[in-house]
Amino acid sequence: MSFQHILAAVDDSIPPNAVIKKSVVLARKCQASLTILKVKRTHNFNLNLLLHRDKPRNKINGSRKPILAYPDRNQPIEIKECQSHSIHNAVVNECKQLKYDLVIVSHKFYPPFFNEFLIADEWQLLKLDDIPVMFVDLEDWHENGHILTALEIDNENLSHQKFNETLIEESKSIANLLANDLHLINSYLPDPFYMSFHHHQPHKLLTEREKYKEKLNEVARGYHLDPRNLHVEEGLPEDTISDEAKRLNVNMLVMGSAEHKGILSTFKGNAARNLINQLRTDLFIVKPKVHH
Repeated sequence: MSFQHILAAVDDSIPPNAVIKKSVVLARKCQASLTILKVKRTHNFNLNLLLHRDKPRNKINGSRKPILAYPDRNQPIEIKECQSHSIHNAVVNECKQLKYDLVIVSHKFYPPFFNEFLIADEWQLLKLDDIPVMFVDLEDWHENGHILTALEIDNENLSHQKFNETLIEESKSIANLLANDLHLINSYLPDPFYMSFHHHQPHKLLTEREKYKEKLNEVARGYHLDPRNLHVEEGLPEDTISDEAKRLNVNMLVMGSAEHKGILSTFKGNAARNLINQLRTDLFIVKPKVHH
């Protein structure tokens, strides 16, 4: 992966510093062109007024060095302004005019009740064909940090297996750019066949975990990852993935997008929105070239 044309979209609901700074980091490391799209809202009522944001995390290891970058005269940056009622519409209109291979927007957090009734404007960007989207938080990236990639390994469809390979390759590229290491995670629910209350249950559950660990090892084979960086967790994905991302204090979580029907390939409905909303980290959504 090497981005060539990056689009960073900002509006007046969140300070644009993080989006601009991280866009410059990626553009510089990829030697890509960067367009900053400043969106002026055309209506007075803004759902973003309902946002809540956590304070920046203070758990960063002291040995990690922030990755900072600021524009200079050698950095090709174009600034555009437009009026639109939403970030989503502004980005879609801009992508119709020029070809971009990455869209970067701010990662906003909403009250829990919001997910039950509405889909956030910026989440609609996940429907953009073939254009990956990066949601960035306020905290700086750090060297010697971690990138966590969520994989679905139950699906044995050939196109899905190819997409898993794409996810790992894209993740390794991001990790190399940021001088981070790569971790993989797969979540599973126990087979109903094993859900009984006799004394053999713990052994059966361990066997189930071992089965998924072997599958993950097989997917990761050839990428030269540390076996300690392969994680298999039992439970709902929206819980296990967010817990692991928090435990590792990752710089970024990488996930695959869905077909046109949904938000993310593994998650449906409120589960997908809850996962996005509770992740206090950057989120990089990779799109499949061939929808499966």
